[in-house]
Amino acid sequence: MATTFSQGLRALRAPTLRLCGLRVAVTCHPRWLSTSLPRFNGAEALRKLDTDFSGDGMLGLDEPDAKTTDPPATKGLPFSSLHGKLTTATLAAITTRPMKLTNMTPVQERVLEMLPGIAQPYTSDKASGPPRDLMVRAKTGTGKTLAFLVPAIESRINAIEAAGKQALREAGISANRELEERARRIYAKHNVGTLILSPTRELAQQISNEAQKLSSQHSNFNVLLLFGGASKRKQIKEWLSGRPDIVVSTTGRLRDLINSVPEIVNGLKGTKILILDEADTMLDMGFREDINAIIKVLPKAPERQTFVFSATINKTIQEVVQNTLSSNNTFINTVGEDTSPVHAHVAQHKTVLSSAADQLPHTLRLIAHDQLTNPTKSKVIVFLPTTKMTILYATLLRGLVQAVLPAGRSTRVYELHSRRSMDQRVRTSDMFRKDSSGSSILVTSDVSARGVDYPNVSRVIQIGVPQSGEQYIHRVGRTGRMGGMVGRGDIVLLPWEAGFAQYELADVPIKHISPETIEKELSELASKYDENPSAFFPAGRHTVDRSGRQIRAAEYKSPVASRLEAVQDEVERALSSTDDEIKSETFSALLGYYVGRGTALRISKDEILQKCREWVVQACGLPEAPYVSASFLAKVGIPRPKSFGDRIPRSGGSSWSGGDRNPRRSDYNSERRSGYSSEGRLSNSWNGGERSQRSWTADERPKRDGERPQRSWSGGERTQKSWGSDERPKRSWDAGDRPRRSFDRSFDRE
Repeated sequence: MATTFSQGLRALRAPTLRLCGLRVAVTCHPRWLSTSLPRFNGAEALRKLDTDFSGDGMLGLDEPDAKTTDPPATKGLPFSSLHGKLTTATLAAITTRPMKLTNMTPVQERVLEMLPGIAQPYTSDKASGPPRDLMVRAKTGTGKTLAFLVPAIESRINAIEAAGKQALREAGISANRELEERARRIYAKHNVGTLILSPTRELAQQISNEAQKLSSQHSNFNVLLLFGGASKRKQIKEWLSGRPDIVVSTTGRLRDLINSVPEIVNGLKGTKILILDEADTMLDMGFREDINAIIKVLPKAPERQTFVFSATINKTIQEVVQNTLSSNNTFINTVGEDTSPVHAHVAQHKTVLSSAADQLPHTLRLIAHDQLTNPTKSKVIVFLPTTKMTILYATLLRGLVQAVLPAGRSTRVYELHSRRSMDQRVRTSDMFRKDSSGSSILVTSDVSARGVDYPNVSRVIQIGVPQSGEQYIHRVGRTGRMGGMVGRGDIVLLPWEAGFAQYELADVPIKHISPETIEKELSELASKYDENPSAFFPAGRHTVDRSGRQIRAAEYKSPVASRLEAVQDEVERALSSTDDEIKSETFSALLGYYVGRGTALRISKDEILQKCREWVVQACGLPEAPYVSASFLAKVGIPRPKSFGDRIPRSGGSSWSGGDRNPRRSDYNSERRSGYSSEGRLSNSWNGGERSQRSWTADERPKRDGERPQRSWSGGERTQKSWGSDERPKRSWDAGDRPRRSFDRSFDRE
């Protein structure tokens, strides 16, 4: 018998795949489902990351700071239409304090219209009733977090109420307030309401914050947050001392706790709802095994409700749906093939530099360009390929912003990468999210590339090659998202990295822009500012100082043009005062990163090695490339070239002839053992015909300072090594003379 889902697929002329009898709840769009994994397509990736601006129900939405050229979108239904479907406390948290939202986004409409039925406790007679499990296709930034949190909160409130009623029925009485309250407390203490699994710590923190806001009007409602990198003991203590109404966790930390804390396992056995957020991202990151291990601990479907939220649908997602959702489910699709991608209006630019020495100066010019283009609204994210490079750039930018950028010392630089502790990462992420100073920079690795929403980002700058074309799209997705602000994306490449853009981003609308064009535009903006600074700042525009006080936006210190002209000199000065060891470590990390991306770059591993060596000399100012051992090359997958010796030449060349090779370490050791004078010491390098003499005859060998001790004697001079029986030293003693080898036990006790 054909299911509603399979009928819908046939109507769309798509492959018929039966996913647990999935019911289509909304209008589907052609080709949303594929039985094979397609080749990456840039335009499709842009559509996958689309943010729907047709409603106000964005979590963390700010007032728009810039006008968009897009036509105004139709607002969704007001949240007030949910009156009677939600508890008063939940609705008040949404519409008044603290959320203050008015209209729903499409995904919120589709999910919340199923209330209150979807939030009712499970009973055996509901197994064949209205759908309880959901498979939702929705893009990041469309308000889906609120869409699954509201049913989770309502379900928990209903389940606690039902536990009290059940206690009365079992006692055979109709009313007993004390018994009912005690049953509610016991149930809430020992059973998890909703478990939400997140792919990243930052996204888990974000979901937890929104859950706390939505449940703030419910008394004693508790949200637990579990993730790696934080104190495990503290998280266990919070679980044991509080109520697990909603548990937000990363998969790795929760699996670790399941294996070590029985109380947590017992609590999970009573879980009512499981929510997989960003399911496609979790599977891409290799968390499927962890997800399966966690699900084994939870109640079986249909007793356990399951919501799966994903931006894309592929074969792996289909398998997860089959294994987790019950047959009584529905499919909600808010992503259409004809949906206009939100990033279509984000200007994207590619710059290929002629030399790595221009990399940091060009980055500073892009930031300065943004501060002059968006005065009092500049909010820039700079993505770097490795953690070491992120640390290096953050250090350099902190020392350069005051001397180079238009906003000068008012510019705030934030640093975010995996080497920071979890507390530092959460604090930094939250500070940048709330930053409204008008001139801020987040220097980050890919920990901020997916799943984290930063409102009003004006520009995303990517230095070097990202992990994939899709990762490039995710990074660009940090701008132009919230509040309708029109953002811009820039990717800065070197000539040997340009193949990535040519092949991996062929379908992405990127405009090539030369470094000279940026310098020209920047020079014009700076001259215009110096002529009339007041004209750059909107009247009555305010910003926030470092203490959090709202102040009138200060004008940039003039002249701006002269400071921008000194960018190259300031960069060289900053590099000269930076520790060379940090530069060498950055080189090693960059080499290890790029070796695995030779296919995307369309160059060999030997070329990558050579280009990274050139980078550390030109971009970091080292006089010569750092030493790279053959063992390190083997670890990163670079076969040792035939012409290589034990050391890579520091002059920048990739090979040398045998006659110019540095001497072996064993030569230096033999030099030290022989005790040659400074005049006779071996030189560090030589040609074949100029090699120092390494052997001599007995008469020609150089003498040591001082007389050499005699090592042999004639028979009459040799020290006597044997004695007669009367002359031999005594090796035994009489009983009275022998030293004592044991002691009185009383001595041991003293």
